[in-house]
Amino acid sequence: MTYPQDGSLSADEKLWGMLAHLLTLLGYIVTLGQYIAPLVIYLVYKDRSQFVAFHALQALFFQLLALAVAIALVLFSIITLGLGMLLAVPLAIALAIAVLVYTIIAAIQANNGVWYELPIVGRWARNTLQI
Repeated sequence: MTYPQDGSLSADEKLWGMLAHLLTLLGYIVTLGQYIAPLVIYLVYKDRSQFVAFHALQALFFQLLALAVAIALVLFSIITLGLGMLLAVPLAIALAIAVLVYTIIAAIQANNGVWYELPIVGRWARNTLQI
């Protein structure tokens, strides 16, 4: 779900909202980077900007959800003695592509000042922040 642009946001808030999403891509380079970056941004901005806190928290939740799905796929493969890999590998590839695409979409929307909700976790972030 997308909410209208907030004209009262500063350029700094839009930048940090965008970075909260884009810095999750560090996980491909730095171990745990996809969790540490949005967590640090959330902790710094949670009392300063609801917009930045929202985008950082949902970026963190999105990465944790992707991790949970990846773990489920691995467990499925183990339980089925490897046969599940026929399904798990294509699903893991689709998951990685979806995470990349939604991360870029959310970053662009945040940079435009839009309260964009990622699927599933956007509502979780709103409820957590009570906004």
